[in-house]
Amino acid sequence: MDSMLSAFDPVPHNHDMVAVGLSETPEENTLSRAELYRILGDHQRYRTRQRGKRAQLQSAKLDGVMMARRDLSEADLSGASLVGANLSSANLSGASLYCADLRGCDLRYARLDHADLRGASFKGANLSYAMLDFADLRGATMLRMGDKLKFQGNAHDESPFGAVDFTACSLRHASFRNAKLDNANFTDALLEGATFRGARMRTACFRNAVLSGFHLEELSVPESNLRARLAPPTAAALHRAKSLLAELVAHHEWFTSLGKKGRPASIDGEDLRPLGDSLKGLCLAGLSAQKTIAVSVDFSGCQLQAARFDGADVRAARFVDSDLSGASFLHAKRSHASFRNARIGDLTLYTGNVLAFRADAPLGLPGAFGDAQIGASAFLAGLSEQSGTC
Repeated sequence: MDSMLSAFDPVPHNHDMVAVGLSETPEENTLSRAELYRILGDHQRYRTRQRGKRAQLQSAKLDGVMMARRDLSEADLSGASLVGANLSSANLSGASLYCADLRGCDLRYARLDHADLRGASFKGANLSYAMLDFADLRGATMLRMGDKLKFQGNAHDESPFGAVDFTACSLRHASFRNAKLDNANFTDALLEGATFRGARMRTACFRNAVLSGFHLEELSVPESNLRARLAPPTAAALHRAKSLLAELVAHHEWFTSLGKKGRPASIDGEDLRPLGDSLKGLCLAGLSAQKTIAVSVDFSGCQLQAARFDGADVRAARFVDSDLSGASFLHAKRSHASFRNARIGDLTLYTGNVLAFRADAPLGLPGAFGDAQIGASAFLAGLSEQSGTC
């Protein structure tokens, strides 16, 4: 969400925000649009004390639904499947999402305070600016017998079976004040500016999480649980930023002058975070940026043909309108990076040789690179999906 919507904005009462992709004919645990309309309408009346009825959506299949800004406070969504749903700015205060599947959900600016989130999976979800104050995020499991869906819970090495899973989530500026976070898994999560004051988080795991913009003292966990975390840029990285930018500008001049000015740059292993948005629009074709740290760096409009980001951390980076033809992102961390209108595909060299775009994307390029302009011949490396376990 580009606009700075407050999590406390009143939720509109219009009912045109309906579920997308629901079945027109109900199947087991799958609601028709008409049925969802009725339940949401009844819940709205319940919340405004006009009789009505509390929403009972236990075990419902609601994958991909559009319920942005809806008032779902106190609704029962325990065990529901909401994979890829849009719940941005929704009010889920006091709701039950016990063992719910919220993988890949858009929960930006959502209210989840005092909600029951035990055993829920948020893997890959965007909870930036969400409020989870006083939420219950302890481990839990749910098992349904017979023909009904079985939920087996989440786990990581340092927590019991059924832990709440925030693997690879965007939780920037999210609030967890006084939340119950025992055993929660924050592996690879983006936690810039998050608040944990008063939270209970025994054995919570923060492996490879981006931790900056708040005091680590708020995380009352053993140091071992913070191993391999991505800390803020060091003093050396901040000092290096000016000369690093000069090297990249020289690369831009080398590229645009056909080698008459400047010189090519190699920035393998560098921390680019202090550069912020100063690289926008540069011509950096052929750049070697392997194993760089580029979290939240803005490459919008850059010429990055044949650039190599293998092993780089580009979480939450922006590649909007950039040309990534023939680029390589093997083993790169890319969660929540934006590739809107980026060009992805083969690059034909002046020699006639073809350089393919390379990325390990087990779920396919459209799933991994969203709304990029993806060429039909872009190459998918046959590599396993990155694990989110500690």
